[in-house]
Parts: sequence; C-alpha cells; structure tokens
Amino acid sequence: MAQQDPTSSQEKITLDIGGMTCASCSLRIEKELSHLPGVGLAEVNLALEKANIVFDPRLISPHQFVEAVTGIGYQVRQETYRLAVEGLDEVPVKTRFEERVAQMDGVYKVVTNAATGTATITLLQGIGDIHNVVQGLEREGFHISLQTDQARDPKDAERRSALIRLLVSLMLTIPLWLAMGEMFVRVGPRWLANPWVQLTLATLVQWGPGWSFTRRAYQNIRHGNANMDVLVALGTLSAWTFSTYNVFAHGPLFFDSSATVITLILVGKYLEAVAKGRTSTAIQEMLALRPKTSQVLQADGTYRPTDVDAIAVGQFIQIRPGDRIPVDGVVTEGHGLVDASLLTGEPELQSVSVGSTVSAGTIHQGERAFIMQAQGIGQDTMLAQIVRAVEEAQAGKAPIQRFADRVSNVFVPTVVALAVLTFVLTGGLTANWTAALLHAVAVLVVACPCALGLATPTAVMVGSGMGARYGILYRNGEALERVSQVTRLAMDKTGTLTEGRPQVIAVLPYGDVLEAEVVGYAASLEAEANHPLSRAVLAYAHNVSRPAVEGVYTEEGRGVVGEAASGEGTVVVGTEALLRDYGIIWPQTWETSQIAEWMQQGATIIYVGLHDRLLGAIAIADRVRDDAAFAIQRLQANGYRVSMLTGDRLPSAHAIAARVGIEDVHAELSPTEKAELIKQWQAQGERVAMVGDGVNDAPALAVAFVGMAVATGSDIAMHTADVTLVRPEINAAGQALLIGQRTMAKIRQNLFWALGYNLVGIPLAAFGVISPALAGGAMAFSSVLVVTNSLALRRMTIDTEPSGHQPIKESNKLWNV
Repeated sequence: MAQQDPTSSQEKITLDIGGMTCASCSLRIEKELSHLPGVGLAEVNLALEKANIVFDPRLISPHQFVEAVTGIGYQVRQETYRLAVEGLDEVPVKTRFEERVAQMDGVYKVVTNAATGTATITLLQGIGDIHNVVQGLEREGFHISLQTDQARDPKDAERRSALIRLLVSLMLTIPLWLAMGEMFVRVGPRWLANPWVQLTLATLVQWGPGWSFTRRAYQNIRHGNANMDVLVALGTLSAWTFSTYNVFAHGPLFFDSSATVITLILVGKYLEAVAKGRTSTAIQEMLALRPKTSQVLQADGTYRPTDVDAIAVGQFIQIRPGDRIPVDGVVTEGHGLVDASLLTGEPELQSVSVGSTVSAGTIHQGERAFIMQAQGIGQDTMLAQIVRAVEEAQAGKAPIQRFADRVSNVFVPTVVALAVLTFVLTGGLTANWTAALLHAVAVLVVACPCALGLATPTAVMVGSGMGARYGILYRNGEALERVSQVTRLAMDKTGTLTEGRPQVIAVLPYGDVLEAEVVGYAASLEAEANHPLSRAVLAYAHNVSRPAVEGVYTEEGRGVVGEAASGEGTVVVGTEALLRDYGIIWPQTWETSQIAEWMQQGATIIYVGLHDRLLGAIAIADRVRDDAAFAIQRLQANGYRVSMLTGDRLPSAHAIAARVGIEDVHAELSPTEKAELIKQWQAQGERVAMVGDGVNDAPALAVAFVGMAVATGSDIAMHTADVTLVRPEINAAGQALLIGQRTMAKIRQNLFWALGYNLVGIPLAAFGVISPALAGGAMAFSSVLVVTNSLALRRMTIDTEPSGHQPIKESNKLWNV
C-alpha cells in the first residue's frame, strides 16, 4: 500500500515485478523508473522481484509506473477479483462506484458490468488489499459481496509455468541426445539421425520453450538494453540457424547443442525460482502467525468467531488456551502464559495479567482463557511492523551491490564483443568457421550475469529473515553491511543495560519494626503519587496490608506526606532531609554502612517515618539485565571496545558499569553531548554502534555508524535506528553484529564465485575447451549455486563458546540464538 512520508509530500510504493532474469533487467527497470517525472528514488531488487519507488503523487501516479515497466517488456504482477454490487444497473450508482474504487490504494483498473451486477477489480500485487477495498466501499454505503478470490499466487503460477516449459523442452531434447548416441556408438533408433527429424525437434524447442528467451531478448534490444536473455537467444539462434542451413547444404548439425542449452538453462531457472521462493520464508512464516478469526464480544454479551480484519480498536476479545492472539492489546481480565518465541526469539513463556500488553501472533499457553482489549489492529500491530521492516530491508540495496550493478551494466555488451572477437579470430586463424561459430556460441552461453545480480540480494533476504526470526530487524541492506564493520559499541544505561523499571531491591526496618509495616505505610502514601519510584513500591507491596491515610500531598522532589487515619500522627515517605524537616528523630545507631553500600550500587533510598520515629528505609534500583554482563564480556572478548554513555549521575553509572564489566564510562551527558562524543570517536576512525532505547538516545542513534534501538523504548528511537532489537537483551546486539558479518561473508563468497566463474569460463569457451551444451549447464549451475549458498545462512547456528580476543569472523560461534 502506498505510504505517506510524514516529512514531505512524497509517497512510497512497492511494485511486484515479473519477467526479470538477471541484474541487467533490474537495472533497466530502475533506469526507466528513475527517469520518470516526480520519482525521487527507484530501487529494483532482482531476488525479491520488487521495485521500491519514492515519488511525488502530485506529479505522477502508479498507473504510469505500470505503463513504464510493461513498455520495456516486463510485468507488474496484478490480482483480479470479482465483486457483486447491489444496484450497479443504475447509472448514478455505477458512476459513483467507479469513482470511489479508482481513488483507492493499489487499484489499477475497474470494469463494471451492469447486466450481471458485477465489477472486476484489478489490484497491483503488494499494494492493494481486496479486503480494504471491500470495507472502504461498504463504508461508502455500497452493498458488496466478494464472488471470487485470487485463485493462486502469481509466483506459484510462474514456477508451474517454468516447470511445464522445462518438461516439454526435456521431452523434445532427449531424442536429440539419443540421435547423438546413435551416431557415435550406433545404439538407438537410426531414424532419429535423420536431419529433418532433428530439425523438427530442435525447432519445437527453439520456438516453443525457448521462445521466452527470444521474446525477452527482442524486447530488451528494442529498448537499448542487453541482459542474459540476449546472450542465450544469440547463442542458441546462431547454432539453430547454422544447423538449419546445413540441413540443405548437407553440412554438420548442432541441433543438439541449441536444444540442450535451452533445456539446461530452463533446469537452472526452475531450480532458481524454487530456491528464491525459499528465501522469503521468514515473511511467510510471520504472516502465518496471524489467525483468521477470533472470539470477539458481541452486543448480546456473548463471544462469537469474527474475522480478524473486522476487529476494531476497543473491542474485547476472548483468548482461549492454544489461541493465537489476533491483534495487539492489553489484558483486561484473567491471566495467562504467552509464547512469543516466533515473534521475539525468546523461548521462555511470558506471564501476563491485567494491564499486561500482548502482541498479535503470540500464542496463549495457559490453562484458562483471558480477556483482552484491542489497541493495535491491521498495519499498526507489532507483527505488521516487523513484516514491513523485513520487507523494506530485503528490498533495499547494500552498498556492496553498487559494485555488482556497475559490472552488470557493461557485462553483456562486453561478452557479445568477446563472442564476435572469438568468432573472427578463431575462424581467421584456423579457417574452420564451423568451430569458430561453436566457440562464439559457447562464449555467449557460458556468461552468467544472473549469478552476479543475485549475489547480494539473495544473501540480504536470507540474512534479514534470519534476524527477524530472532527478533532483530535491519532497516535495509545497508544496515546489514554496516553492522559487519562495527569496531566500537556505545551503550546507554537506563533501559538498555538495565531494565528501565525501578524495583525495590531491599527493605531495612529500624529496630523492632516489621518490614510489612515499613512497606505498608510507604505504599499507602505512594498510591496517591505518580512517579516511577511510587510504582516500584506499589509493585513490591501488592500482598501487604496498607494502613489508611488521609490528606496526602506531595513535597515536590522530596517525597510524600499524609496523616494516619488511626490518629498515630503524620506519615512521611521520602528523603532524609524531608523526614528531618517533619521532626523525625534520627537514631544514632542507624546502619549507615548498609545504606552507603546500596547507594554505591546506584540505588535510590527512600525513608519512612511515623509521627516522630523512623520506621525504616527502602532501596530502589533499576535492575541490570540478566544477560548484560555475559554479553559485554563476549563483545569485549571479540575485539569490540564497549563504552557506557548515560545522563545519569557518575556514582550510579560507575556502579552499573562495574557490575557488567564496562571500564569506559561517560556519565551526566546531555543527548547532544552523547552525539558529539560519538562524532569524535568516528572522526578518529572508529565505526560506532550506539545501543539505546529512549528519546534522549535519538541524536546519538542518528549520528552513529550503526544505531541499534531496544524495542521496549520510544518510537522515536526505533525510527532513528538502523537496527531494532525486538528482544530487550544486550545479547541481541551481539547476535545482530554476527548475523551481519555472516551475511556479508556470503555476499563476498557469491561475488567471488560469480566473477571467478566468468573469468574462468569465458576463456575456456573461447578456446573451445567447453562445448555450448556444457556451457549452458555451467551457466544454469552458477545461478543455482549462488542462491543455494545464500540459503545456507538459514542453517547458521550460533552458540556461546568464546573464541579469544579476535574480531568476530564468519567461522566463529559466539551468540546463543
């Protein structure tokens, strides 16, 4: 669906493109779209088969993008639906219906039939949603029913079509192979050696299954573009034409070469299509987390199954044991255990009760049902945001891909020139023009720009999908590449190294006072306040009896004061100075050493007094995350410098830093000072990853080489960051770095293979070492190998064994994903 950029008048859409076969295709489409008026950015991803376009809707419409893409011989995938529309035989209704539909996102065409009362709507796949269209029309007052849904995924249809072409080509080519066997070893039907039989079989292959190459080659050449199809068409047509001539001239025949090349390349294309389909399984798996229906509260007080798309904000939903949660919301009644592992990668069940937030796609694993209220629906759920983030990351280009794009731009013309040069030199030097032609055909066929074009995007797709599986979201392909180059991590304290929620860590009663009395009086007063420390006390005192108090008021910045309803006197909860001001007598035997130790650990101390006597003290601190010390140790053991950047007081910062093992501490920093410090490090050659969670971290996240935001923090932080950690664990930062490194290693392997293959294969073909048929098999194999190598990332295992004081390398195993 078209997305509005809040900072400008531009929108962004993603078109699903069909018919691309190599990097030259994607570059051709990219160039065509970029030249259109109003287009700010156009990026075409070959592996994902998508075009990301940022444009000004005042200057251009999606219809013009479709026309531009189809005009150069490619397809924008579309979905067609039929709706039954009441009253469509009335001209005013028909006119208003067509006007409303034309204004909806993703609608490419609408055709109405007044006689049958139906409308056929064509949507651009990935932009339009038929359910949104139907709901929008119903809100406009139309009575609609969906007669037919999209029968099949266009990509599935394309894979089936590729399989059919392959099978037909194979059945026609096998007799040609048998004919070759009969010629050399005199085994097989002799009639297959008849030139006219071979001409018939090869012609059926060339202009049947092979027609797709010739058609696309013509379309590309007509528009000044050259891609893999041009190489295949030139090579096979040369062999077929020369052999056809020799049928009449009684010369040598090479029909088996042209047919075999087409068949082998079709094998590769089919396997490539199947493999590319597997690279997007991360998104498919996440989309499958969302149930189709859920039990929603009706007006009569009963819960009935309701389509998830029809759930509205504020509605109450019953979540039974084993149910998937349909939307984001808050628990309003009951309690349960939620499995969010497929969404966050965290295996432990999460306990939820009244007030807890729950996310779409998670599973209720408790024994009793609970009730939740919908708060985030549709595209506003965390699941939808994760899917959107992964799609954007997969569609984006990593900087390393620019190199491959530059090579692809000149690759095909260079290969054609080399083939012509091979033909001329071989024929001129040997006077064997038949051999010269075969050598030239082999050069054309062996070259494979597909492998070069697939090298980066397939690895980015799998790497970003791996990250999503474990709760790590990369903004784009560039983020994946950047995290692999990080040398230093800057960690925020509150909400990043710590949980960001103050908690009571200890209670110290004075004399013979009971702990319950200290906590009870503190909770009675704090219940009237609204402060993080108040919430910490109330959470700790949930099972403690609270004495009645009245006349509660706040002493700004110092504490809370009230009167005991029992008449025992004034109750004071707050700082030592506040209690002294209200006449609390401070005992000489107070255990100051224990208080000092808590304060050194970064705890805040509140005191509780009644009338003129001290009841005790409560220590409140922000707990360090359980995995923080381990994660920091592993990062440092692998060559990363780790620093703490915080706005908190220096003693508290040093206390937390000592507990997690960070020596470089920078405290009492403003948001701009954090950003300036990161700029200084980067000016010295460091590549800094900032890990933070709050609004105050946004400037630092923005200037850092890589910004990593903890998802439990603010939206501003997450929108600024390159990487979002859905799991609030420091360990996830190390995993994000490693996945980036593994992905870049695969990209480098793919590029090495794609370039090395051509550097070796083209000379061998030019000197006649490999035949056209063998060249076709090698060409098909190269693309499949690149995609398969990228898919190997899905089997990546990351354990917790240390690997010494070396930077993380592709072979290291450090992080327990």
